[in-house]
Amino acid sequence: MWKLAILALGLAATTAAQEPRNFLQEVLGSSGGESEPLLGPSAPRFALLLANLPLEPVPGSDELRSPATGLRFQLLGERRGALDFYRLKRHPDSPLRGDQVKLTFYFDQGFEESMTLDAGALQGLPRRLPNGRAPDNLFTNWGSMFYDREKNLAVGVDLRGQEVARHARRLYSRFTDQTALQLNTLTGPPDFEIVWFAWRPADAEFWWVEAFQQRRADGDPRIPDNFFPILAPQGLSHAPGETATVAVIPDPAQAGQAMELAVIDDVAQKLVARVPVRYELPLTRAQVAIGDWASSLYRLILVEPGQPVDAAANDLNNKLTNIFVRPKSSTGDVLFVAPTDMWYAYSTNGGHDYHGWRTGYDDSVGYSPTVMSGRRRRLNHFYYSLYERFNDVRHLRFLSELAAQKGWRLDFATQHDVALGNVRLDDYSLVLVGNHCEFTTAESYRRFTEYMGRGGAVAVHGGDSFNVLVEYLPSLAEPRYIWQRGHLWIHMADQPSDFRAPQLLPPGAAPDAPIVAPQTGDAVDYLNPFHNTVGGWIGGSKAVIADVTHPATAGMGLSLGDEVPGPWGSEVDYPYEPLAWDVLIRSDQAAPESRENDVDANDPTPLYRTGLAVHRNLQLGMLTGENFPNILGDPQYERLRELYGRMLDYLRERSQGIRAARAAAPARAIGASTFAWDAPVRLHGLRYALPVGVDFEQPEWHKKPAPYAHYRVQGSLDGETWFELTDRLHGPWRRQQTDWFEEREVRFVRFDGELSTGEPFSVSGLEGLAAR
Repeated sequence: MWKLAILALGLAATTAAQEPRNFLQEVLGSSGGESEPLLGPSAPRFALLLANLPLEPVPGSDELRSPATGLRFQLLGERRGALDFYRLKRHPDSPLRGDQVKLTFYFDQGFEESMTLDAGALQGLPRRLPNGRAPDNLFTNWGSMFYDREKNLAVGVDLRGQEVARHARRLYSRFTDQTALQLNTLTGPPDFEIVWFAWRPADAEFWWVEAFQQRRADGDPRIPDNFFPILAPQGLSHAPGETATVAVIPDPAQAGQAMELAVIDDVAQKLVARVPVRYELPLTRAQVAIGDWASSLYRLILVEPGQPVDAAANDLNNKLTNIFVRPKSSTGDVLFVAPTDMWYAYSTNGGHDYHGWRTGYDDSVGYSPTVMSGRRRRLNHFYYSLYERFNDVRHLRFLSELAAQKGWRLDFATQHDVALGNVRLDDYSLVLVGNHCEFTTAESYRRFTEYMGRGGAVAVHGGDSFNVLVEYLPSLAEPRYIWQRGHLWIHMADQPSDFRAPQLLPPGAAPDAPIVAPQTGDAVDYLNPFHNTVGGWIGGSKAVIADVTHPATAGMGLSLGDEVPGPWGSEVDYPYEPLAWDVLIRSDQAAPESRENDVDANDPTPLYRTGLAVHRNLQLGMLTGENFPNILGDPQYERLRELYGRMLDYLRERSQGIRAARAAAPARAIGASTFAWDAPVRLHGLRYALPVGVDFEQPEWHKKPAPYAHYRVQGSLDGETWFELTDRLHGPWRRQQTDWFEEREVRFVRFDGELSTGEPFSVSGLEGLAAR
C-alpha cells in the first residue's frame, strides 16, 4: 500500500502542462505521463463532495478532512497486478457520522463504454446511441467501469462497507455531447471506503477482464466460484476450412493449467475434435480448425486432457458455448437458420430477467459478445436458445432425421450469416427459421422479404417471429452491442382496447367446426414479413385438425376436430389476415389475447389460436407454440410429426417448381396494369413488381405505415371473359411478388386493385412463368 503524501491544496503540484481533471489530481497532483493513468492527461473528469463541500487535504500527510462535518479520511494507493488502486478510507480517529457523498463523473470525450457487474451479470453499455440519445439503463452505479477505446484506458470506482444508493443520476446533452453520472451514498460505517482503479487492458475486446480477475484473486465474495472460466466465440458461424476463435477467460488461480476444448456435434451427438488449451492471463484465444465437418450445431466444453467425453450428455452446470458450421457451398435444398439475433438479445446484460437493456422497446441497448444469462444457471456463459431453451435441439435432431428419410440435404446457418451474405437464401428451395425468432436486423428482414417475393419458401416456428427490429453496434460485422429499435409496425400487443384482433371462428365453436368466414380485424397494414403477430397458446387447450382438404392433410384419413396430441404451449404466431391462410391445426378453445404489460389496454374477445398454417399467396408456413420441439422430438406424437413433414414437403415442392420454371415469351403492356401476348401461353405463375414499398432510408421506417397494394390477378384468352389467377386482397403487398397457380392458358393478364396512396394502380416487369 502506498502512503500518499497530500500536497498543500493539491494545486501546488499541478504542472503547467495539465490542469487537474479530477479529485485525485487536485489532491495528489497531476502527472504529465501515463505511468499513473488516473493522475495523467487521459484520466476522466470526476468530482467528490461530502455534504456538498469538497474535502480539504492535510499537507504532508495522507489525511483529508471535512471541516463542516468533522469527518476524517485517509487516501492510500497501491498497484495490484495490472491495476492501480486509490482508496479513500475512514480515518481511525474519525467519528462514525453519516453524511451524503456525491461522486460525479463528467464524460465529454472518450470513455464511450461502461460495464457493471449486477448480481453476477455483465451489464454493458455504449455512452450514446447513433440517433444522438443516451441509452436508458437502471444499473450504471458504484462498481461501474468505463473504457476509452482510443486511448486503451479503463477506469472504475467501487464502494465498500456501505449500501449503494439504488438510483444514480444520469444526465446527457446531445448538443454538448456531455454525460454526467452522479453516484450517491452515505458515510458512517467504520469500514467505509471508496476505491478508484485504472489499468491498460491487454485485450480491447474483453477490456473488463483484468478487473474481475483481480477481484477474484483478492477474494472478493461478489465473484463466485463459478464465475470463471468464460467462453466467448468470435462469431457463431464458420465454414469448413475456416478457423473458429474462442476466447477462454480463466480464473487467475488456474493460470498455466492445461485443458482441452471438446467440440461436439450436438445434432449427431458426436465428438469431433479436442483442441489443446493452456490457461493464460488475462485470456487465451483457442483456435479451432473447422475440418470437413457436417453442417450442424456444435457445442464446445472445457475438459481436462484425456478426460472422457459423453457427447450425448449435456450438463448445463458446466461452462459451454456454441458455434454453427455452415456449408462451404450451398446445396440448393433445405437451410435451417438459427435465430441468433434472439440468442444475442435474450442473453444481453445478464439475460431476460435483467431488464436493464429492455426498460422499454425503443433504444434499449446491451452488451452481447459474451453471455452471463440471468436465467436459471446465470453464470453459464451460454447463448439463450439452447441455454434457457436447450430443448430446441430436439427440433434440429428431428429435422436431421426427417431429412435422412426424405433424401433432403439439410444445411445450418445463422441469422447473422443471412444478414452478412455468408449464405444466400436464393440457393435454397426451403428455409426454416428457428424457434421464437423474435428479433431481426434490417439486413435479415430485407433478405427474407425479397426471397419470399421471388417465390422462395419459408417456414417459421414457435411464436413472435420477426416482431422486433435490432441493430448491432458498432456494426453488423462487429456485434459488440445490440440495440433494440422497437416493434415492427403494427404489433397487436401495442394496440388500444378497441383494436379488433383477427378471428378464425366465433366464440363457442365446436372442435369440428370448419373455418369458413374468418374475420380480419383492424390489421390490414403491417410490416411483419411473415404476416403475423404474437399471441399465447391457451393453457389446457387441445390442438385439433381444422382442414382436411389441403395437400398437407389430405389422404391421412383425418376428420375436422381430431386431436393432434402433444404438450402444446407458450407463445404462438398469430396470422393477421386469416383469409390469406389455410389453417390446418387450431386450438379447441378460445380466450382473449392480452396486450403488453405496459400498455393500458384490454380486448376481452375470445380468440382461437393457430397451430399449423400455410399461406395462400406466399410459399410460407408456420408451426406455432414454442414448446413444439418437445412434440416433434417425441415419437409418440406421430400425428404432428407427419403433418409437419407434409407441410414442409408442400412448401419445398412449390418453391422447386418456381425455381425450375422457364420464362414464357415476353408480354407487352397495353395499359398500366394489363398485359398481352401475341398468342396464348400456358402459365404456371407470374412475377412482377409493384410500385410501392418500404423506404428503408428512413431511420424509423419500422415504426410507421408503408404504402401497399391490394389486388386481384385475372387471365383471359379473348380479353373479354376473365377468370381469376390470384387473389391478393389480403396482405399489404409491396415490391416484387411471385404468384404460383394451377397451369392455365392465357393470352391476356390484368391486375385489378388499388394502392393505399390513392395513386393509380400499376405493375411493371411482368414475367410469365411456365412449368418445365
